Amino acid sequence: MLARWSLRRAVQVLVPVLLGRAPVAAQQDSLPAGILLDEAVVVAQREGFDVAAFIARVRTDTTFRHAFLNLRVHPHRTEGELRVHDPRDRERAGFFRTAHLVRIQGADGADRTVQVTDSVRETGRLRQPDGDHRYLTARMFESLFFPEGARPVPRSVADLDGRRSGGSRFDRYRADLKRFMFSPGEELEVPIVGDKLALFDPDIARHYAMSIWSGVRNGHDCWVFSADMRPDAPRNAVVVRTMDTWFDKASGQVIAREYRMQHAGLILRFDIAMVVDLDVRDGLLVPTHVHYDGDWDLPMQRRERVRFFLRTTQWEAWP
Repeated sequence: MLARWSLRRAVQVLVPVLLGRAPVAAQQDSLPAGILLDEAVVVAQREGFDVAAFIARVRTDTTFRHAFLNLRVHPHRTEGELRVHDPRDRERAGFFRTAHLVRIQGADGADRTVQVTDSVRETGRLRQPDGDHRYLTARMFESLFFPEGARPVPRSVADLDGRRSGGSRFDRYRADLKRFMFSPGEELEVPIVGDKLALFDPDIARHYAMSIWSGVRNGHDCWVFSADMRPDAPRNAVVVRTMDTWFDKASGQVIAREYRMQHAGLILRFDIAMVVDLDVRDGLLVPTHVHYDGDWDLPMQRRERVRFFLRTTQWEAWP
C-alpha cells in the first residue's frame, strides 16, 4: 500500500514536469492554486476535461449525502458490527446486529419506515446497569443505523442531517459525527474545529497538497480528488488530514470516499478514519460498506476507541 501510494504521488509530481506542464494554477478565484495532475488528467485536458468544472463539482457534490439519505427511504438489509477496545487494543465490548428496513403506511396515510431486527448479539460491558449504552459511539451507531420505531420518510438531506443546537450531549455528539461522516471538507457549525474543516477556504487550502488523478473503484472508472495535509502545516491548523474521493467519470456520482480527521486540543481530542464505498443498486446510489475507526476523548467522558463496520444488501427502489 505504501509503495503504491508513493508511486502515485511521484507520478502526480513528475508527469506535469515531463510533459511540460506545471501544476495547475488558479483559473478562477474559487480554484485552489497548485493542484497536481496525473498523466491521465493531463491527456484528458487536451480532449476537453475541465479542471475548474471538476473542482466545482467536488465542492458542490450532494450525491454522497443523498446516498445516505437512501438508508432511510428504500427497503434494504443491514448488517453491522461494532467493537470497543481498551488502551492496549484489547476488545472490551461488542455489538452485532442484522436488520431490514420496511415501508408502512400509517393511519393518516403517510409513509413511514421501520427497521425490523433480525438478530442481535452483545458482548462485554456494553451497557450501563439501567440498559443504556456505556459508550456514546455505540449509542450513536445504534441510533443512526438501527433506529427504533416507525419514522417519517425523509425528503431531503436537511432532514437527514438534523440540527446540532439544543438537545442532549448525545444529540449534539451524534449531530457532529453525522456531519463529519457526510460532509468532510465543508465548514460546519461545530465549536473549536468547525472552521478548520473547510478544505477550499483560502486560509485552509494553503495547508494542503491537492491533486486529481485517474483510478478504478468498485468497477467504476473514476476521477479522484485528493487532499493531503502538508508536512509543514501548523499543529491543529486543519482537521482533515487526508481525503480521497472517487467520482464516476460517466455519471459524476461519488463512488467512494476515504478520509482521516485528527484534532488534539485541551478540550477535545479525536482521531477518526473512515472508508465509505458506494454503488448503484436497483438504480439507487447507496452506501454498501462503511468502515469507521475512531478514538474520541470527550470532556467529562470516558475515552472511547471504537471500530465499526456496516454492510447493506438487497436494495429495493421504492416508487
